[in-house]
Amino acid sequence: MPKPAKIIIFFYNRFFDPVIQSNCWLYVRALLEENHSGYQFHLITYEDDRFPLSPEQRELVERWKSLGLEWTPLRWHPGTSLKSKGMDLLAGFRQVARLRLKGYRHIISLASVAGAYAYLYCLPLRLRLFMYQFEPHSEYALDNKMWRPDSLQYKIMHWLERRSAHYARVIGSGTRFMQARLQQEWKVKARFFKIPSVADDQKFQFRPLDRAEVRGELGLSQETRVLLYPGKFGDLYYRGETAWMYRWLREKDPTLHLVIITPHQDEEVELLFNEAGVDRACYSIVHCDYARIHRYYSAADVGIIAVPPGPSKKFISNIKVGEYLCSGLPYLITRGVSEDYCYAEEQGVGVVVDDFREKDIKDAWPILEKYFLMDPELRRSHCREVGLSYRGYSNLNPVFRQALEALTS
Repeated sequence: MPKPAKIIIFFYNRFFDPVIQSNCWLYVRALLEENHSGYQFHLITYEDDRFPLSPEQRELVERWKSLGLEWTPLRWHPGTSLKSKGMDLLAGFRQVARLRLKGYRHIISLASVAGAYAYLYCLPLRLRLFMYQFEPHSEYALDNKMWRPDSLQYKIMHWLERRSAHYARVIGSGTRFMQARLQQEWKVKARFFKIPSVADDQKFQFRPLDRAEVRGELGLSQETRVLLYPGKFGDLYYRGETAWMYRWLREKDPTLHLVIITPHQDEEVELLFNEAGVDRACYSIVHCDYARIHRYYSAADVGIIAVPPGPSKKFISNIKVGEYLCSGLPYLITRGVSEDYCYAEEQGVGVVVDDFREKDIKDAWPILEKYFLMDPELRRSHCREVGLSYRGYSNLNPVFRQALEALTS
């Protein structure tokens, strides 16, 4: 029997960050649970002292270890300074170098920051690199005015993104736009696999009991029209604009209710909505971990994607879109974001606006209202069908495995 291919999985995130658990980890978890998968995985993550593992999470880790997973949790250094990032970079290199001596020849990274780190490790250690969910983080930061074009952070990150793409053996990304950039503009030779951010289609699906229970917990009637926003405010997302967007929709329909699931403190969110003139009774703030978040999708009628437009946003593959669709939810989104806005219009599963501006939002109301007026069962069935095809795990898992084969063959 051939020896398993030894693969390092490098996440510049916490292990139980929802970005990990709802995305790449779905594929790895399935491989662990299969006997004789042909792979030996060693996971490296950066843990935040503010988020210790819960007893349930520790049980999951022990279970995955019993299936063959090895895990090295490194300590994350907070802040955006080059010093803190350099400390993280060095800690990762030390661990990857140890694993290289143990026969690990392959490394998988998630997103472009981790991909840049992994690329720097690959140069002296001669590892084969698979960059999963490769996207231009540096350009997102420019579009959202987080970095300036002449800033050192932008120049370094942008250079590393391009160099790592040319070095990689395999690249997975979610849009035709990234494929065109890599193959036609940059002339990258890596094997490309189109893998949008995956949704756990067994977890995210409509459940009447969850709808009834969650609405009861929030004090909402079964007839209330509910919008859902599970996300952050600021950085790569709209901040106060989301609150104003909701205010303008409520001017069209004062019966609307917004459910917000966010890591932000209540006071911070309330300040944004107070500034937009939205009464506190018109929205709910929920703090919920990934294990239970799907319940709120069943309780909603329409999801919100609060990503500002910009030239780089066509490369995004937003996890929430797949979760919305598999749960039977249409969504509101800005034009030019991923292929999600194309699907919204072409497949009839969402509303597209140019920006979160008053005229754009109010002009979009008639289309949004049509979704509220549709037969709920037909609406959910149609959205889920599109979601399974576009973002469902069962459809994307074979593609991910083909990418792994290309990495290790």
